[in-house]
Amino acid sequence: MYGATGPGGCMLLIQVLTDNNTRSLNDLKRILTKHSGAICDKVQHNFDRKGVVSAASDWSLEKALELAIEAGAEDVQETQDDEEKPMLQFICDASSMKAVQSTLESLGVHTRSSSIEFISQTPSFLNPTQLETASSLLETLINYEDVVRVWDNIHTQEN
Repeated sequence: MYGATGPGGCMLLIQVLTDNNTRSLNDLKRILTKHSGAICDKVQHNFDRKGVVSAASDWSLEKALELAIEAGAEDVQETQDDEEKPMLQFICDASSMKAVQSTLESLGVHTRSSSIEFISQTPSFLNPTQLETASSLLETLINYEDVVRVWDNIHTQEN
C-alpha cells in the first residue's frame, strides 16, 4: 500500500500486488511525477478502514438511515453502480461488516456486495483543471498492471 499526493493536494492510497517492489515503486513515482503527484508516507493516516455493504436503492434515504441504525452501521450514502443505477452504501466498522450485512438481509435489504474500503476523513476540492489532471492520473494508475485498487479523497470544486 502506497500513499501519494496528487494535483491540488488530493490524497491517494494505491494498493499494489507485485513480484518486484522496486520496479513497481519506481514506476509509480514516474507516473505520479508526470501527473503532478508524489509518493507521501503520511497519507494513510487521512483514511479510515471501513466495511462497506452495498445494496440496491429500494429504500428512501430516511428509511435507509433507520435500517443503518438498526443494523449497526455508522452511516449510509447514496451512490451509483457501474451502470449508473442508484445504490446505497452502508458504512460500518470493518470488524462488524458481516454482522451488519446479515442484519440488513434479515431486515429485507437485498445486499449486493461487501468489502473493506478506505474512506477519506477530509475531502480535497479540486478546480476543473486540477480535476482533469487528477482524472488522467487515476486512469493511468488504474491501468498500470501492478495496481489493484486506488482510493482517493477527490471532490469537485464547489461554487
